[in-house]
Amino acid sequence: MLIIKNNSQHNLNSKKKFIKRLILFSSLYIFPVSLFPSEPFNNIQGFYGERAAGLAGAFTAIADDPSGAYYNPAGLGFTHNDGISISASNFKDVKRSYINIDTPGQRYNQTHQGFDPNFIGLLKNFDRWKFAFSIVNTYNYSYNRVDQVNYPLVSPSINSTRNYTKERYNQLLVGPSLAYLLNDKLSLGATLYYMNDTKEVSRTQFQQFSDLSYVMRSYVDNRRTSGLMPVLGIQYQPNPKLSLGFSYRRIFVTGGDRLYNEVYVDSTRRPGSSAVDFIEGTGDGASSIEQGVLTQKPKLVTSIPQTQEMRFGVAFFPTARFLASFDMIHTSGYKVRRNQDEISTIGRRVTYTINDTEVRELTRYSTTNFAAGMEYYLADTFSVLGGIYTNEPNTKPISWTESAVDLYLQNTFGNQVAATSGDASVIYKVARSGTNPRNEYSRNKGFSLGFSWVTSKSSVSVTYIRELGYGNSRIDPNSLAQSFEYMAQSIYIMVSSRN
Repeated sequence: MLIIKNNSQHNLNSKKKFIKRLILFSSLYIFPVSLFPSEPFNNIQGFYGERAAGLAGAFTAIADDPSGAYYNPAGLGFTHNDGISISASNFKDVKRSYINIDTPGQRYNQTHQGFDPNFIGLLKNFDRWKFAFSIVNTYNYSYNRVDQVNYPLVSPSINSTRNYTKERYNQLLVGPSLAYLLNDKLSLGATLYYMNDTKEVSRTQFQQFSDLSYVMRSYVDNRRTSGLMPVLGIQYQPNPKLSLGFSYRRIFVTGGDRLYNEVYVDSTRRPGSSAVDFIEGTGDGASSIEQGVLTQKPKLVTSIPQTQEMRFGVAFFPTARFLASFDMIHTSGYKVRRNQDEISTIGRRVTYTINDTEVRELTRYSTTNFAAGMEYYLADTFSVLGGIYTNEPNTKPISWTESAVDLYLQNTFGNQVAATSGDASVIYKVARSGTNPRNEYSRNKGFSLGFSWVTSKSSVSVTYIRELGYGNSRIDPNSLAQSFEYMAQSIYIMVSSRN
């Protein structure tokens, strides 16, 4: 927030009121934005395909159905059916709990429920060549909530805060695959996915104070990102009881657009040109009018992190009825830096603000996850599948101590240093840990349990997956870090047919 001194317009009392308003506004401004994830905080968002879900994603060394196009396209080379189609849908129930929000003992729950198709695949066999086409809905989250907090203990001057929220996040992959069986033991494969990643947010916050004054903020934020995601794979079977698989993928962003529009109203302001704040921006540029100050802001981010992922898998087939598989999944980190400085003007006064160059919205930390699964045929046409997996966070660890230090430095020294000469000012802002949009850290673990009915022409399977996690979060930059709990459960229903 930019503060420009003007003694002719502000007396001492108005300055005190403005500082009080500034603190309350910063809480209102950042708290709701950070409350919901704009991008996933963990890299594993779901499972795709018939057997992969039951094996908890430990499928890289198997990959012998159309979902192999996603996990390891080289596995398609070892398929024997002339043609196969598969469709999969899943019901997902997610609950994120933020503990001790505003008031000790108060728990804020963010929930999502949805039933969506998450995988459709086709496979055609031409001797040693295999062709496939797949559609993968990697994640699809929707939120529609109304929340209200009355008389929070941490802010006695606030009577109530209300949030009205509609959000939707979706990523879709569509593309062909090709595999070639070099010999009876070795296969190579590749998939080229077109990626469409979208974010749609609309939100209104209303906050009333003990003197019955109020502030209201309303905004929309829509982003669409397109790109390519190639997947390269190799699979080697040294003997009938052992299979090794490796795949590599990377996201390449090819385009995107974004539109942000915000209006902020404060009932204590005098009518006039500075009574209402406006912020508008796109991927080409952004600007604002706040308290009569015109600011040229950095252009908005239209991309998503262009991370890389490597999967290594091992599968054992000790008997015709039993298999065991193991996967290691390493996802790279990602960081982008660019100029994010601002220029503000009011009358003849010009202020240049130097911001940190890291685009923290895109920052990711590398993760290494593990998955293990098994499949056992109780009968010739009925099998049981099960597995366990980890889902590590791609964010920086959040600690109570760090949040306490951050608040002390902010309250004691502020987060900026200013120098003024005549009508020109330069401000250097230090990035606070409390304003980091990547503000959730949860180490998750999950398990899967599935049942499959298989015939020579078709199969039907049902899989249940449950994931739990614990960690810390900091959704309010003016409060200490709080404990965080994650719980998600999914039911996958998959049907396939073979020719």
